[in-house]
Amino acid sequence: MQATEAIEQVTAAAERLCAQEDMSAARARQVRWFVKELRLALAHPEFAPAEPVVTAADLFQPQAVSSYLELGQRGELRTRASRVPGAVSSPASMRVREDCLKLIARELTLPLVLGERAPLPEVHETVDAPTRSQLRSYLLDRAENPPVLASHVRLLAIIGMVLDTGARVGELCALTLAELDLEAREPSVVIVRKPQARRVAEPVTERIALSRGTAAALRHWLGHREELIAAFDVSVKSLWVSVAGNHAGLPSKEGNAIRRPPGMPLRPRGLQRAYTRAVVELNAELAGSPGWRPLPYRLELLRRAIEVPEENKLAQQEETPES
Repeated sequence: MQATEAIEQVTAAAERLCAQEDMSAARARQVRWFVKELRLALAHPEFAPAEPVVTAADLFQPQAVSSYLELGQRGELRTRASRVPGAVSSPASMRVREDCLKLIARELTLPLVLGERAPLPEVHETVDAPTRSQLRSYLLDRAENPPVLASHVRLLAIIGMVLDTGARVGELCALTLAELDLEAREPSVVIVRKPQARRVAEPVTERIALSRGTAAALRHWLGHREELIAAFDVSVKSLWVSVAGNHAGLPSKEGNAIRRPPGMPLRPRGLQRAYTRAVVELNAELAGSPGWRPLPYRLELLRRAIEVPEENKLAQQEETPES
């Protein structure tokens, strides 16, 4: 199927949208993600438009749109295999696909007919107090007999950090060694709270006490982290770094995928994927334990359940605009 002109037209429209001043960084990422998925759909053997795709207009015909959305919903357009067997695309992802279709169609002044809107994402139950207590006990037990794999050590430290601080993924990724104090009599970490609604509340800096299990997990992680960054000539300040090389998303001059080496700062999406992998293993390991309820696959649902006690907040201040 010759669709070079069609995908070039869609790509150009997407880049025009992303260049607009009112386009948020998050929406720009979604638009570019949509274009990548559309390329994958064009190459998929089950993509079934009514007519051969020649121009962008052919991609926005009802049958082509329906076929793309069906492949996306079934998880056929993933570049990485899901860790959850039989997983299908979430309602949130389906709504993003629909939004991107509307944006690109409007930019290209093309008609678009969509079926019933994907449902709003379900509000999942957060992690209850007994499960959180059992998770803390697990962290303490593993502190005495830590895992061998660096990825497992890192995830135990991340889960402990979330249990103690309730930090968001972005706040975790922003942490550097300078914010961590494990040598004090009362180990602590500095978290810069960055509310999603910046107009409502300014960022607040808090120093929060760390539990014994979390501090132990962090000490184990720092040993692995030192080994991972040893090959770099420059210092890496990020607390969380990758434990394996991964694709950087850019081709080399020879056309091969560029690999990011291990020891690079961990990004929010990488941290979330790493958390999901750990949860799959942890749920399997603790299945059948008295009172254990499987943890959700999203870190956000664990974070929402955390309310940091006031006595654990050692210091707090609002950030100035200059900071």
